[in-house]
Amino acid sequence: MSKVKEITKISVILFLITAISALLLALVNNITAPMIAANEEQSVQDALRVVMPEADRFEARAKGDLEAAAEEEYESDIMELYDAKKDGETVGICAIVETKGYDTGLRSAVGVDAEGTVTGVEIISHQETPGLGANAEDEEFRSQYVGKNGEISVVKSGAGENEINAISGATMTSDGVTRAVNTVTAIAGEMSE
Repeated sequence: MSKVKEITKISVILFLITAISALLLALVNNITAPMIAANEEQSVQDALRVVMPEADRFEARAKGDLEAAAEEEYESDIMELYDAKKDGETVGICAIVETKGYDTGLRSAVGVDAEGTVTGVEIISHQETPGLGANAEDEEFRSQYVGKNGEISVVKSGAGENEINAISGATMTSDGVTRAVNTVTAIAGEMSE
């Protein structure tokens, strides 16, 4: 067999393998994409129920100038915004907010009641350092925000009234979560005035 025929045969075989592989990957993606989206939506709904346990439903709402100003001030990105409702009445707001800790992609759910008081913080996803910034998921850290009202700041130790203690060795992560919380309290504070 000549070299040209051999090269052509190998090229056709490689093309067929590649085409079949691409087709199979597309098929798997079409099957799994809706399940992945449903799981992500369920994770968000679960997080919203944790950060605003008083609410019985969450209505998505659009961002406006107030939200844009809070995003700019706290270097955050509101991914999703909800009015938290109980028996048809708005009892607060919840948001999925992305900020930067030590790494990008620190995504938190934050609930703030109608008086501007934090009702809960849940870390949805992150890429923070295991054993350091990843400790932002710990209840001991997240519970520091609950009951706080207005702008919160981070201190290394001895937190006062509107302060939280930073995670040891992970101040950047602590700042990132705090910026997410402050983004939502700023919105809620303006709404309650």
